[in-house]
Amino acid sequence: MPESSELKVVVITADQIGSRQDSDRVPEALAATRKLRLGDGARKFARTAGDEIQGMVTDADAAIRVIEELTRLGGWRIGVGVGAVVRPVPRDVRAATGDAFVAAREALVAAHSAPQDLRVSGDDTEAAADLEAALWLLCALWRRRTDTGWETVAAAAAGRQQQQIARSLGITPSAVSQRLRASHYPEAEAGIRLAVRLLQRSLSV
Repeated sequence: MPESSELKVVVITADQIGSRQDSDRVPEALAATRKLRLGDGARKFARTAGDEIQGMVTDADAAIRVIEELTRLGGWRIGVGVGAVVRPVPRDVRAATGDAFVAAREALVAAHSAPQDLRVSGDDTEAAADLEAALWLLCALWRRRTDTGWETVAAAAAGRQQQQIARSLGITPSAVSQRLRASHYPEAEAGIRLAVRLLQRSLSV
């Protein structure tokens, strides 16, 4: 008999801002999400309607990294839903159902008038508000980064030393340090750890 119990997950639904005046950016966003490990039992992101994408994530760190990637790309409005998904989960995320999907849809609608074009919704409203606040602060930092800042941060996040980064980018170690400071790298990484912990707590309840 098929399993009918529920599993708690993160559903991220995002739509392209100003898509009528811009080119289709869905393929770029889908390619970015496919570079990430979304967790055991996750369902990869797919286009759900014209300029909208949706995915189901089971790993808290991966969920925050998806939001980071969409913010880096720019031009996305994001709804984050935390809750149950009905099992068995279809292979295609577009066929899946559950409270997390409803919450993500509600969050996306609310994101139209929200700071940083992002909202979080879930059955625990206080936990959702805490996560949302952390993500707003992170998005504010991420949106201030330049392309060269993202490039330098990616190298640092991969564990490379500043001397190595400097050689690969053709700049001085001092310039690397300046880029990391301007990108608020340590602050953002601390914020990511906080957001991950908040989301892990929500998923474990």
